[in-house]
Amino acid sequence: MSGTTNTSAVSPITAVCDRTYFPAYRHSGRRETSEIKWVILHDEEAPTAESAARYFKTSSAGGSAHLCVDDTKCFRCLPNDAIPWGAASAFGANTAGFHIEQAGYARWTGAVWRGKHMRTLNRAAYKTALHCKLFKIPVQFVTADHLPYKKGITTHAEVSKASRRLDPAHAWQYTHHDPGFGWPRRLFMQRVNAYYAEL
Repeated sequence: MSGTTNTSAVSPITAVCDRTYFPAYRHSGRRETSEIKWVILHDEEAPTAESAARYFKTSSAGGSAHLCVDDTKCFRCLPNDAIPWGAASAFGANTAGFHIEQAGYARWTGAVWRGKHMRTLNRAAYKTALHCKLFKIPVQFVTADHLPYKKGITTHAEVSKASRRLDPAHAWQYTHHDPGFGWPRRLFMQRVNAYYAEL
């Protein structure tokens, strides 16, 4: 995989997200933004933010998210008050989650994320910090053991783990492990904290 995930010019991480594919096709209505408890990180299993955003706009889409980011750009797919089809859960992770898709693959190692896609991590970290500030979400990583009781930043993988614990009879529904074992959580959280301090 090349380190460049989009042929367009690199936009600043502070830039307003592109709305070419807004709004996404699949969502479950509206919620009050005061209900949002978590920023939930994913990987797209796709090489660019645009490819995922374009897919979410189609009638064949099997999911959706609020933002899609990559090395060069951010796409806004849903408004903040829309409930996405982001993560099946036993505790309302869609209703109470702000979902960010990162271009990339769950199979990537930490070396790939850090070495080739640091821009994606930085863009996702900035957007995470921005929405933590907006929704008054604590800048802390929340593992499956503390879901759904603790607010903060988490991943689809942690949502799935928590859901299997809470709803073992339907564990087969909760199999996602994105953004993958190699996704550099500690580095990501360092970047979120740094951006949050600057906002």
